[in-house]
Parts: sequence; C-alpha cells; structure tokens
Amino acid sequence: MYLFAFATPAEFTSFFPEYADSANETTSDKLIKLSENRGYACILGMGILNFATNLTYLLASVKQQKIQISGVLILGVCGAYPDRGINVLDVVRVDSECVGDMGYQEKDGTFSPFPSSVRATAVEHAPVHLQKLKSAVGLTVNCCTGTEELGRMRAKMFDADIENMEGAAGIAACIAHNMPVFEIRAVSNMATTRDCASWKFNEALAALKKCVMSNE
Repeated sequence: MYLFAFATPAEFTSFFPEYADSANETTSDKLIKLSENRGYACILGMGILNFATNLTYLLASVKQQKIQISGVLILGVCGAYPDRGINVLDVVRVDSECVGDMGYQEKDGTFSPFPSSVRATAVEHAPVHLQKLKSAVGLTVNCCTGTEELGRMRAKMFDADIENMEGAAGIAACIAHNMPVFEIRAVSNMATTRDCASWKFNEALAALKKCVMSNE
C-alpha cells in the first residue's frame, strides 16, 4: 500500500471526493486511512517548508506505529517550461528534482545556485503503469515563475522540464527515511508569463487521477 501525498485539499479531493468533508478538517500531521485497502493519504501543505516538515513527521510516525507502507506517491500539478516537449495536461513522472531559487546573487545580478539535486527511487521499482510515463526533470521553487524570461532562464540553468513547489522536499524526506518515493504530476499551465485565466487546474487533476488510479 502507498501513501498518497498531496500539498492541498483540492488536489486530495480530486482523487478521493468521498473524503471531501473531512479534508478541510484534516491537519497536516494526520494520516487519512483510505477504504478498501487502498492505502493512506495526507495533505501536507504548500511549499518546501510545510511539505518537508510534515512528511518527515508522518514517516517517523508510520515507522513508530509499524504501519506497512510500500512507498510514497507525491501527486499534484505543475507548470511546464517552454520548448521542453511537455504540454498542458501531459502527465509526467518526475525522476529528479533540485531547488531552483536557493543560492546567491552576484554583483552583476546573476544568480548562482547551491547544489541541491535529489533523485526519486529508480523507475524499475515503480508500479508498472507508472513506469510507462514520460520522465521529467523537476525544479522546486519558493516563488513560481511569472515571466517568460525567468522561465527560460530556469529551464536552461537547471536543464529542467517542469516547475513545482514541493517535489525536492518530498523526495529528500523519503530518502532520509529510506522510503521508496515516486513523483507524478500533471501539467496545468506553462511556466512562463503568468496568466491564471489560461490554467487548466481541474482538467490536469482529472488527467492525473486517470493515470495514477488506472491500475487500481
């Protein structure tokens, strides 16, 4: 059984609408036991700090209570950088992540990142239906891209395909607990000039659920 890890209640309830009432009451340090032996779920909060802290706590709690979990599935939406061959509503398996805005600025205004790369569990250990997904390189950021210039700069500097706010944190927490981890995301928008009206958040979540739960 897997632990399905989400950042927000909206992402969680898109997968498990029968738990919509309890989602708003669920705190980030609680496991949600799913019916019919489907495993567990959690809503960890947006961003690196919330996601890492709360997942670390839950994984320690799982071990202490001797709850049997075979791995963590980090699930959510993302933005895709331009010209990387990934389109809105594509579903990708994010096999590696790094933090995109941790570093320092030089006198001339250029940005120098600190090394922060982490890798998810090797793809051959993923559920078979997820092994078939397109592999992507993720960039975890504290501040989402809002201009085409920044999007292209980030994609080039990190050779990244997609942008999100939690992936590196979740993978790092799982590595620290020696827990298998896979990250699956659906593209809701392009990470370029910010235009929320064009985003396809709900459609992306529907595509993600169809992909992940197809082998349930």
